[in-house]
Amino acid sequence: MALVFAGKAVATAAISFWINKAFTYLKEYKVEGIEDIKNRLLQSMPKIQVMLDIVNPRYVKEQSSALDAWLWQLRYAVEEAEDVIDVLEYYKLKEMAKDHKVSDWGSSFSKVKHKVIKSVKHVSSLDKNLKQCTHRGTLKRLREAVEGLDKVASDIMSILTVTEHLKEVASCSQQQEYSTNDDRVTGLTLTPPKFVGREKEKEKIVRWLTNASTDVSGNLMSTDHIPILSLIGHGGMGKTTLAQRVCEEMVRKNFKVIWVCVSDSFDVTSVTSKILESATGEKPNANCLETLQQNLIHKLKYSTDFLLVLDDVWEDKKIDKWEKLFAPLRTGKSGSKILLTTRMQSVAVLAAEAMGIETEFLTIEGLEEGENLELFSHSVFSGQNPQDYPNLKPVSKQIVKKLGGCPLVTKVVGGHLRSKMSFQHWNNFLQEGLEHFKGSEDDIMEVLRLSYYCLPTELQICFRYCSIFPQDYAFKMKDLVLMWIGSGLISQAGNKPPKRLEDIGEQILAQLAGKSFFETNIKVDPYSQRKEKYYIMHDLMHELARYVSSGECARIISPGMLENEKDTVRHLCISGIDYLSTEEVKKILHFKNVRTVIIEGPGLIDSNLFHAVENVLEQSKSLHLLQSNLENTFHLPKIAHLKHLRYIDLPRISPDTISGLVRLYHLLLVKCFNGSREEPKQVRYLGNIDHLRYVNYGKTLEFPIGRLTSLQELHNYRIQGGKCNKISAISNLSTLRELEVLGLENVESHEEADNVKLNNKKYITLLSLAWSARAAVENGKDELLLNHLEPHANIETLRISGYGGVKSPIWIENLRVKNLVSLELARCLYWEKLPSLGELLSLKHLWLECLPSLQQIGQSSDVSISGCIDLSLPPNLDTMIVRRCKELRALPILPTTLVHFETSNVGLTKLPRIGKECNENLETKSSRLLVVVVEECKCLNSLEESLLVQGDYIKSIHVLRIADCEDLEAAPLAFEQMNELRELDIRNCPKLRTSRGVGDTFLPLTLQKLNVNYCGELELPLIGALQGLTRLSELVLEKCKYLESLPSDDVFKSLKSLKFLEIIGCENLSSLGGLGSLQYLIKLKISACSKLMAIGSSQTPDALSSGEEPVVVTTSTLQIDYLEIDLPDILHLEPLKGLCHTKGLVIRGGTQLESLPEEWLLWNRGKLQSLKIYSASSLESLPLHMRDLCSLNFLLLYGAGKLQSLPDFPSSLQKLDITCCCKELEEKVGVNESPEWNNISHIARVHIGTACLL
Repeated sequence: MALVFAGKAVATAAISFWINKAFTYLKEYKVEGIEDIKNRLLQSMPKIQVMLDIVNPRYVKEQSSALDAWLWQLRYAVEEAEDVIDVLEYYKLKEMAKDHKVSDWGSSFSKVKHKVIKSVKHVSSLDKNLKQCTHRGTLKRLREAVEGLDKVASDIMSILTVTEHLKEVASCSQQQEYSTNDDRVTGLTLTPPKFVGREKEKEKIVRWLTNASTDVSGNLMSTDHIPILSLIGHGGMGKTTLAQRVCEEMVRKNFKVIWVCVSDSFDVTSVTSKILESATGEKPNANCLETLQQNLIHKLKYSTDFLLVLDDVWEDKKIDKWEKLFAPLRTGKSGSKILLTTRMQSVAVLAAEAMGIETEFLTIEGLEEGENLELFSHSVFSGQNPQDYPNLKPVSKQIVKKLGGCPLVTKVVGGHLRSKMSFQHWNNFLQEGLEHFKGSEDDIMEVLRLSYYCLPTELQICFRYCSIFPQDYAFKMKDLVLMWIGSGLISQAGNKPPKRLEDIGEQILAQLAGKSFFETNIKVDPYSQRKEKYYIMHDLMHELARYVSSGECARIISPGMLENEKDTVRHLCISGIDYLSTEEVKKILHFKNVRTVIIEGPGLIDSNLFHAVENVLEQSKSLHLLQSNLENTFHLPKIAHLKHLRYIDLPRISPDTISGLVRLYHLLLVKCFNGSREEPKQVRYLGNIDHLRYVNYGKTLEFPIGRLTSLQELHNYRIQGGKCNKISAISNLSTLRELEVLGLENVESHEEADNVKLNNKKYITLLSLAWSARAAVENGKDELLLNHLEPHANIETLRISGYGGVKSPIWIENLRVKNLVSLELARCLYWEKLPSLGELLSLKHLWLECLPSLQQIGQSSDVSISGCIDLSLPPNLDTMIVRRCKELRALPILPTTLVHFETSNVGLTKLPRIGKECNENLETKSSRLLVVVVEECKCLNSLEESLLVQGDYIKSIHVLRIADCEDLEAAPLAFEQMNELRELDIRNCPKLRTSRGVGDTFLPLTLQKLNVNYCGELELPLIGALQGLTRLSELVLEKCKYLESLPSDDVFKSLKSLKFLEIIGCENLSSLGGLGSLQYLIKLKISACSKLMAIGSSQTPDALSSGEEPVVVTTSTLQIDYLEIDLPDILHLEPLKGLCHTKGLVIRGGTQLESLPEEWLLWNRGKLQSLKIYSASSLESLPLHMRDLCSLNFLLLYGAGKLQSLPDFPSSLQKLDITCCCKELEEKVGVNESPEWNNISHIARVHIGTACLL
């Protein structure tokens, strides 16, 4: 759709900008006969604007092919002028780079010669005449571009007559009345997502998730039939949001949530890869379906119950695809489930049929009118008082009634109407924009299109661009904004005074999110607790982006799509380049004006295919952005010909590529890594690219950065001695936003640090200062240096590591960094005291790691008579992590805002309390405390008078972990008050005392994970409080020396969610109690329980000498998927003796293991898939009945040094691994047709000793 670009991207302001720039160059180079053209063009601008204003973008193609063609001509003409001007500016930058090159690296003779030539060139008009001669071809091209633009503009009158019959877009035409700057989104803090209603639906899903999986007869389902619940509804009804809400609120602690967005491309290999990536958190290396499935099977075997969410599924034709997808999932836990979202009931039916189960679905209808009104009000009045707009109340109710309860449309319409809070604007939208709205999917998409067309120009451009990314893609703000800039989508035209490109881009993204074109979410790093915001498009919004970007943006996921795309495509992403042939790759050249190319693949690809990719890239002359994840080394010796390139992100590049790279003078971002060992000398010329804003070369930056005055971020800049990298080189970089300096021990003097002028760099928000580890530290030198590296007060994130000083720098001591949000100090071995941080009102994140000399933070802060204190910690702190500070005996009073508190390997003698500030409201705030971790505090002896006995604050705790506090005695923990507790872990605190008896301790019903490990007198009360914990899924009992018997039948029957049980090192345990009553247990581990083992060894197993099948009679309901034990003797005990559905057995018995439990193995032969034996040094033979284990597919024997022969293995065995075996056996299997060879020849993967047989 041409108008997609022309009506929005080529606004008259932009056209005028390029026209004026073009004529400036033509005049400068004395090109004659251009004044008339200029005057005609400038006179045409108002007419072009009128035409763009009156045309309805939705009907251009349908109503006027002539107008569509004219709009594309306009685009071509403007882009051609832009490209030619870009080339002329390239030559200017090239001249400047030559000057830099000679002055920095040239010999004395070269410098003198260059100076003479330069002085001669600048005499009178000689320079311009020379340039006119040199750039004759480019100037001719520029004149032709201007003439082409003039021709297109001259056709405007005939086009205007064509458009007379086209309707105006009512409210959309008014969008020109406001610009980006007028929108009510005033910053990057976005409106928090609002979830309204759906309580009944949530309740039904949670009930389905928590109920046991049974078939129509009421019998427990096997793992071959995983229950599936499908959420069915129109697009935009909130199916995905509802599934996310359920996962976040109620599910994640009970299930391993695996989330995959499927979309309309149901490729089994791709979806399986996504499932594996979500399950492991890492992108799979494999791209073969069989390998992916095996890896997934291995992952799911030992994980908790999984909840697989297949979002936005469309496949309702080919059942074999579903069967292939489900194959590896059937090996998972019996409690696992699948939640599916789709718009079609036929999808739900086919998926259930493929799984072999009854179809279960939940139809998601529109919100109730009251709920929808609440959502609309939140969207449209966010940050404002609805009472200030009483005239809008009646019309808002009418709009909501008309919308019919679709949440996405409600949010988008609210975001659109928020831009103009007038009755006329709202009423026009109601009467005309919603005139034919009935709530169908087509109606919903029509309203979304209308909202899109009413966006300001710059928002439309950037929104369309996002269609080249996959559906459900998680965008990081910085990454997306830089790609917008690199692809040339963001301009400073029209911004007076000129704004920073990144600021414009961030504001655009914030506005799109504020108008619900993006949704926001937060990721938290589990170690550092750093939070990162990311943006996601709803699937309907992605569909909209693909529609409105047709002909301009393309995402290619199959070879056939290349044929269907028009040659007008400007922004291209090829996902799965390995699926294309070399001939198909060459077809990319069909897109002659492509500006963005993103190549995605599996890592390394075939060399011939890769060479074809390289050739195509070198011929894409209009390229602005190049990105790839391919691990092949790019050889692009002609990359210097790509004069428009601004953004390059390639994992590996060759030295000849670097030689061309340093001649790309428009470059803004470089993210490349040298593919060879030798560092090419040419890399130093990166310092000559004046416009460079971001550079990550992957190694120490060894080029003159001082001239890169546009640099926004500088990371991994290592100070080196001598003439190499100096800290003073940073002094000219006044636009920096992020700075990371390493090797500060190599700074020669504090005067050199003064020259950096950090405190004048007001734009830096993130500063990281690091010293390397040193054998000898000069405390005074480090202190002096850090004092002279004072940042500007605007700094938000500060990281200091390796600092050797004893004192805090003056600027921290005096709290001159008032705007800090995050402070991280690490490896500062001699730092003794931190000042009071109570005046840092913005500080939310405090991380202190490895400050072994730290003794004090602030002044001692005792609670006053009034019960309030002056805080030494920031009053709005939400995360505090203190690790490896052994001399720190006490922490200050904690603020009431704290969410995450963690102390590990700290010399605390007592834990701090939470206290209110003296000026804080006397009413108790609702507690925000979620996580408390106390580990390796060797001096801690009491929890009395700490935050853990403050009833107002412990009630909100989700996770409590107390571990390795060996002197801790007094722990008056009121668990019954922790009514939100999910995870309780008390380990290695042997001196713990309690005043409560076994029947007096109560655990909250919310508990899901419990670890009781060597915790003194608290051991039995905790175990005795298990009754009725219906949500408990994991239980670990370790080194419980008072434990003689596991809980009774009644207790275990009540643990309806228990999936994992570990019993380790309980030396006095002599009875398994009511273990057989655990109906839903998946994995059981019993290890180092000596009394239990002795009882098991005293039992005599039934012999198999008669050759009859073993018969085991048991009343146990225990069905364990995976069992791990020390020695087989324990299998003589009930209920383990009666197990018959076990899929995996691990025996770690050590030297005492002489034989395998043959009778037990045969009893489980129908299900047993994996058998692993560790430390099998005494094992001399394997049972002859091994061939009867008909489901076995993996056998591992580790350290089987006495094993000299192999039996006949079952045909099901796919992998055999025998390590550290005797040489005789290794030699036997190496002889073809030997008995051992014949017994293993059918096995796909065999590893015996040092031999690897496939």
